Amino acid sequence: MLSRLFIMSDVFVGRQAELRRLAAAQAATPAAVLVVGEAGIGKSRLVREFADGIDALVAEGGADPGGTAYAPFVPVLRRLVREHGAGLVPGGGRVGLARLLPELGEVTELPGLGRARLFEEVLLLVERAAERRPVVLLLEDLHWADQASRDLLVFLLRNLMRPGVLVIATSREPLRLPVAEVIRVPPLGREEVARMLGCDGGERGVAAGRAVWSGAELDAIVARSEGNPLFVEALADVGAAAATPASLRELLLAGADRLGPASLDVLRIAAVAGRRTPHEVLAAVAGLDDLALDDALRPIVHARLLLVDGDGYTFRHALIRDAVYDDLLPGERRRLHARCAGAWPELAADHWYLAGDRRRAFDAAWRAGRWERVLELWDDAYGQGRDHAWVLEQAARDALCEGDAERAEELATRALEEVDDPLRAAHLLELRVAVRDLLGEEGLDDLREAVRLAPGEARLIGSLATVLAWNGQDVEARAHAEKALALGDTRAMVTLAALTALDGDLGTASSLYAEFRSTAPDDDSLLMSYASEADVLEAAGEHTRAESVAHEGMSRARRLGMARTRGAHLAANLAEPLVSLGRWQEAREVIRAALALDPAPIHRAWILMVLGTVAVWEGAWAEADEVVRLARPLMRGRSRGYDSCLEPDLLECRLAVARSDLRRAGQVVDHVLAEHDLRQSRRYAWPLLALAARVGRVREAPVGIATTGPVQEAYRATFEAERGGSWAAAVACWRAVGQPHALGQALVRAAEQDRAGARDLLREAAAIAASLAAEPLRREVEAAAATLRVGISGDLHLSARELEVLALVAEGLSNRQIAERLFISARTSGVHVSNILAKLGATSRVEAAALARRAGLI
Repeated sequence: MLSRLFIMSDVFVGRQAELRRLAAAQAATPAAVLVVGEAGIGKSRLVREFADGIDALVAEGGADPGGTAYAPFVPVLRRLVREHGAGLVPGGGRVGLARLLPELGEVTELPGLGRARLFEEVLLLVERAAERRPVVLLLEDLHWADQASRDLLVFLLRNLMRPGVLVIATSREPLRLPVAEVIRVPPLGREEVARMLGCDGGERGVAAGRAVWSGAELDAIVARSEGNPLFVEALADVGAAAATPASLRELLLAGADRLGPASLDVLRIAAVAGRRTPHEVLAAVAGLDDLALDDALRPIVHARLLLVDGDGYTFRHALIRDAVYDDLLPGERRRLHARCAGAWPELAADHWYLAGDRRRAFDAAWRAGRWERVLELWDDAYGQGRDHAWVLEQAARDALCEGDAERAEELATRALEEVDDPLRAAHLLELRVAVRDLLGEEGLDDLREAVRLAPGEARLIGSLATVLAWNGQDVEARAHAEKALALGDTRAMVTLAALTALDGDLGTASSLYAEFRSTAPDDDSLLMSYASEADVLEAAGEHTRAESVAHEGMSRARRLGMARTRGAHLAANLAEPLVSLGRWQEAREVIRAALALDPAPIHRAWILMVLGTVAVWEGAWAEADEVVRLARPLMRGRSRGYDSCLEPDLLECRLAVARSDLRRAGQVVDHVLAEHDLRQSRRYAWPLLALAARVGRVREAPVGIATTGPVQEAYRATFEAERGGSWAAAVACWRAVGQPHALGQALVRAAEQDRAGARDLLREAAAIAASLAAEPLRREVEAAAATLRVGISGDLHLSARELEVLALVAEGLSNRQIAERLFISARTSGVHVSNILAKLGATSRVEAAALARRAGLI
């Protein structure tokens, strides 16, 4: 397989190194390769030569200029479905894949999840197909791919985990694709060109049995073609002695000029038809019987202008197709497009459009559901009797699926301006809420208006109840949830369960969650109930139970094929209790795995928030800075309520306090107090107020701040202690909650109030810091011990050698003198001294000695 390469008489010349790299990628699946090279250099021939020699299911697709969204993937997915069936995907692909493959049936709409579920179902289809037989996804000409297709490809590359899947993409230009190995296809050398031309030893030989080449002629072809195989062939066709054609188009058309009239007509039809032309389309457009069509096609295939591709034909190179197409007269082009439109219903809209018949293009686009093209062609005469607002809505849903939330919002808003029916307007508002949620914008006003317009729509009322609960408006949220449940929207039970838990009745809440799961109307709602329960349990300080519920939810998500959508959401719900329990490395593993799945923006933000908290407490402040930078744009609005909106502020304030940057902490607190109503936040009001009190920004808590559950009681006790109250009370609260890091911080502050018991308090805090590897807390403990002159030598974590060095530092010895005394090198001595200064938090040798004496270390 590795000994052949390129083109004359179907000879494949060289490229052995590139083939070996493709073979190595296949042996290391899942893997991805991007084959890059200029037009005509042989990218397609290389990958097809490789694909022909392996035992795998090869699913091919490619991009064209101006192609529709996901066009490169449609033939790929259709091939996999025909081979294995859509049953590989939960629900038969009717939530996601049906958007691209209408043969699967009508799409099951899940507002806000269209694009996410499509990506997930594509991934599942590919991975599960690979369990049955190795799969190669071959995607050609990605330099022409639309953004939605590129996004889907990036998602696949980031998330493919099962062996047996190799993705090969070709492009004229490098693309930024994660994990993809790049293979650049180089020009052919002189010897390889000679082999293409059939020369013997690079001097004289026969090309395709019809010409003899001299060394000078070979040199001329090498020079003129610059090693591009396509141009080598074209130059060979016109003859080395002929003058170089005036243009590339003439060069590429040299072979076509020798065709008979019937063959040339068929070639022109293929150029107009598109990237790949089915045999039956060529026959229908050409108007030839089978034998006459075969006779017309044979010279084209023999000249290798067209290649046989299954039950159809493709141009050997896109440049040849472009040259043939551009050589057509305008009238010829329009007539052939019209004939293709009549023979190829799937692409009729595009062909009628290019034929200049806007009315027929409009009708064809309508039949095909090409709603953006319908809008582009809309004319009052064409649209008479049709619903323009409905088209805008369908186009908005398509844009949402393609990931263009801004365009979806624009289209939904335009549709709203055109409808008079209250119920339709209500459902359009619901659609716009889903779109704006992805943009981080609050949808509360739209949902209120939707419920006003359609007061009997249970789903809308339930959605409003959920958003009201997110925004801390519990009384109104409960009323709407109860009404929605009475009208038949069982999803409202999840909102009622969350509100019940926040009222402190966890037993009733758990019963409501369990009852809902037994009859959940869809998989998405089922998984949302796990996320909701884990969240309220964590808020209530039930960290172990929260961990268990989140684990169960993630397992269900994997079984349902939603690990990368709702499963990523649940990852944040799992990582958070792990952090609270002090299991930071486990939390980091959960976070790492979840981020690798490329989750939706809001889910990514929640995961990052948990990571940022760990980073602050570990002292990884550069990492925490990066988390704040990444997360703030994703949480820029209030789409998920006040708690979600306040999380970046809380993280940044914690980071500033940890760094002793009181000015920045004060700025964040001032912003929060001025711009936000903390009464609407259940989880982050008291933590922010405690930090505000620490930096001297508040003396009294705003009236109406709720205190529900032991965690909020502990934060409130911390706030009171910061204002001069009892740190012992705060210690007792955190001890009851079981959050070791918060307990350690409170123990340090309690030691400052209780000098008599300071030694024991600081020893416990030091033990916590050591067990968590919480470097900032360790420094706080040691600084407090030094200030209070409390000896906790066993807890300062100096090694025996470091204690020896410290004693000599206290004697005033230099690094060289210490080295001589301890029989070590001066460099090693200096390293020990630096470590000691860092561990003691000292800035000089004198200060280190003083701290050591006060702490009882020497």
